[in-house]
Amino acid sequence: MKYINVCLCLLFVQWGICVNAQNKGDGQDWPTECKKVEIVSSADHTPQYAYFFRAKSDKPRPLVVRLHAWSSDYAKVDNEAQLCIDNDYSYIHPDFRGGNDHPEACGSPLVIQDINDAIDYAIAHANVDTTSIHIIGGSGGGYATLLCYMKLKRPIKTFTAWASITNLVDYYYECVGRREKYEKYAHDLEKVTSGLPRAGFVPYFNEAEAIKRSPVFMNTPVNLRKNSKLFIFAGIHDGGLSGDVPFIHSLKMFNKIVSDFDYSEQNILFSTEEMLRLMDWQTTKSPIFKDHLSILIQRQYLDKVQINLFEGGHEMISNRVLDGVNSQNIFIISDSNGVSHNGWVERLKRKRFSDFIYSVPVPGDIFSCGRLGKDGDLLYQVESHVNNAEHRMNKVNKVLIMLGTADYKSICTGKQKTTLQNIKSLLERIKSHPVYQMCHPDIFIMTPPPSVVDASSGKSFVARVGLSAPLEKIVKEEGCHFVNTDARSWSLWKASASDCIGLDLYGQSVANIVNDAIGSK
Repeated sequence: MKYINVCLCLLFVQWGICVNAQNKGDGQDWPTECKKVEIVSSADHTPQYAYFFRAKSDKPRPLVVRLHAWSSDYAKVDNEAQLCIDNDYSYIHPDFRGGNDHPEACGSPLVIQDINDAIDYAIAHANVDTTSIHIIGGSGGGYATLLCYMKLKRPIKTFTAWASITNLVDYYYECVGRREKYEKYAHDLEKVTSGLPRAGFVPYFNEAEAIKRSPVFMNTPVNLRKNSKLFIFAGIHDGGLSGDVPFIHSLKMFNKIVSDFDYSEQNILFSTEEMLRLMDWQTTKSPIFKDHLSILIQRQYLDKVQINLFEGGHEMISNRVLDGVNSQNIFIISDSNGVSHNGWVERLKRKRFSDFIYSVPVPGDIFSCGRLGKDGDLLYQVESHVNNAEHRMNKVNKVLIMLGTADYKSICTGKQKTTLQNIKSLLERIKSHPVYQMCHPDIFIMTPPPSVVDASSGKSFVARVGLSAPLEKIVKEEGCHFVNTDARSWSLWKASASDCIGLDLYGQSVANIVNDAIGSK
C-alpha cells in the first residue's frame, strides 16, 4: 500500500510539472479549440512547437500571429487566443526558441526564421487570407514584433507592439540600475550576447552583439512596409518605479521609423525635451491624467506608423489589441481633389488609421462632357480599378466615390441628363463586378465640392447647377448611400479654394463628413 501511495504521489508530481511546463504557472488552460502542433525548423531542423487554431470558415480568414513575452514560451496562454476564436480568425502562438536567456533566442536569425516557419505552417493548414496576416506581441513579444517589422521578408498587413524593448543596450543598463527582480533580465542579456555559463567562462554583456539584436539600430525596410501598418502602444507609467520597460523605448522607435520613411517629418517626432517632460509625469499612482488606459498622446506618420501613449503601465488595452485585424478595406475613386497631401482622401487615411484605404484618382470633367464613355476612360477602366483594389486588399468593405468637380465648369453647363446617366452607368458596372458580387460592399456617392470660379476662363458661374436632388434620387434607387458635402463645407470652400480644383481646409471638412457618414462598421 505504501508503495502504491508513493507511486501515486510521483504521478501527481509529474502531472503538475507537465501542467506548469505548459502554462508557465499562469493558472490558465488553453481553449480546447487550440491544438499543440510541432513545426520543424527550416533553419536547423529542430522541432519547434506552437498552439494553433484553424478558423472554421471555408472562406479565407485573417491570421493572427501572437508572440510570447521575454521569459515565456509558446505554452503560456494569452487572451488573444479566445478573441481570435470568437471572431473566427486563424491564430498561432509559436515558440521561436523560448525565453530570452540563451544566444539562439532574443533576436537571433533563428527567431525570425521560426516565426516565418510558423506563418508558413498556418497557411498550409488553414484557409488563410494571405493579404491579412497580423503580428502582435507585448513586452518581449513587442520586441519580437518589432524585429519582425524590421527583418521578416514577407508582406504583413499589421504589426502591433505593446510595451516594447527596442534597445537592448539601454535595457541592460536600465535593469542593472534598478537591481532586484530586473537583475534577472540583465543576466539574461549577458547569456544572450556572450554565451551560456560553462567551465571557466562567466557570461558578460557584449554591447556589439546587443546592438545587432536591437530593432532601433536596424534599417527600416521602407519598400517592404509601404503597404503595412505599425501600431506602437506604451503606458506612460511603464519603466518608472514599478514598470518593466521604460516607455521611452517606444517613443525612440517611433522617431527612428518615421525618420527612415521621411527624414523631413521632424515636426511629429518626440524631442529629447518632450521625452524628459513625459518622464516627469511618471508615478506609481494610476490614473492621474485620464481614466485608466485612455490615450494621452497619439501621433502617426501618414498611414504607416502610429504611436499611442496611454494612461497605464506595463499592460495592454484589451479592446485595442486587434485594432489592425478588425480593420476595414475601403476603395476610393476620386477626382483631383482627393490627390493632394491635404486633400480629403489623405486626411481620411489619417483619421481612420486602422483601416486600409486604396485610392484611384481620376482627374478632369468626368460625367458631363463625355469622358466617362470614351474608350480608355473611367467607365471602361473601372473593372481594372476594382481588380487592383481586390489584389491589394483581397476584399472590399466600402466603396467611396467623389467625382466631377470639373463637371461644374461653364463648358459643362446644361449637360445634367448626361451626367446623371453616366453616374448610373458607373454604379451599374461596379455592382456587376465579381468583387461586388462576392463582398457586397457599401457604396457611398458624395457630391463634389462647390465650384466658385471657372479656372479656365476666370468667370464666375452658378455653383451647384441643381444636381444634388436628382443625384440623390438615382443613388438611392441603386441601393447606395448618398453623402451631401455641401451644407457643412460651403463656407470653408469659399475661404480656402484658390480655384475650382484646390482644397486645403476644405479637405479636412470633407474628411470629417465622410468619416461620420461611413461609420465604424
